[in-house]
Amino acid sequence: MLFSYNADILPRVRMIGYIRYTEPWIHFARTSDDYILYVIKDGNMYLQEGANRYTLAPGDYFVLEPGLRHEGFRAAACDYYYVHFTHPQIYRVSDDAAAIDELAEKRRKSLVSYNLDAEDPTDSITFIPKQFHLPGNEYKSELHAAVECYNNREEHYKRQTSALFHSFLLRVAHEHLMFAIAISGKKKKKSEVVAEQLIKYLNNNYSQRITSSEIAEIFEINYDYLNRVVSSVTGNSIFEYLNTVRINNAKQLIATTDLPFSEIAYLVGIDDRYYFSKLFRKHAGMSPSEYYKTSRQV
Repeated sequence: MLFSYNADILPRVRMIGYIRYTEPWIHFARTSDDYILYVIKDGNMYLQEGANRYTLAPGDYFVLEPGLRHEGFRAAACDYYYVHFTHPQIYRVSDDAAAIDELAEKRRKSLVSYNLDAEDPTDSITFIPKQFHLPGNEYKSELHAAVECYNNREEHYKRQTSALFHSFLLRVAHEHLMFAIAISGKKKKKSEVVAEQLIKYLNNNYSQRITSSEIAEIFEINYDYLNRVVSSVTGNSIFEYLNTVRINNAKQLIATTDLPFSEIAYLVGIDDRYYFSKLFRKHAGMSPSEYYKTSRQV
């Protein structure tokens, strides 16, 4: 089961903490108005929610829903994090498979988007699981930081705690997406994996001199093949995509600094100022000078 979750809105954390039971303990019965998240660190927890029974083990993440009675059905020693929270836009999803496909497409769009765009490349809806086994131990430090923030009671502590918890939920949504893709049988083709790696490389290294032979050498794959797989993901060839990244970053520098255009060209990986001007006009529909004047108009 998945929940649709509007990532533009912070959850409201009402309570958060860490509990350690060294002796066997059985969860008391209650019906809450909040969502309640449990993340098990050690031991086991045996919970019944409505008519469903769940056995939670170390590393398990589980969300109890408001309005549903829950209680323990077996005693056990257990260490766990808990979070009581509300959110104005969290709903059960009717079609989990469609939600995963939607989130996978958002991941693709985000990957090929321009990092300095004012607008997000996708809408704000993500999908968090009701139950999931968290990979690794990073969640412990994230939740521990949120608990410490809450317990320190410094100014705006509930807002800070909510922000930390929000970040944790977004990471869980991503990890669950990766898990769902891996077990769906829709494993990524090698070409898709390589394309993602190359796009990340271009995004991180656009300011450097990059040649087709260097790309082929770094990825140990024929350049023409790389060009085809990148085009299939972005709709542009490698250097079309790279030049778009460079010009978009140049726009940001022109709009926010008074650096000479020759220096801006150099900073975005273009040595030739005249080529930079030609390329800028092609992508922006105006010269760097015209863009400078337009961006400075009040």
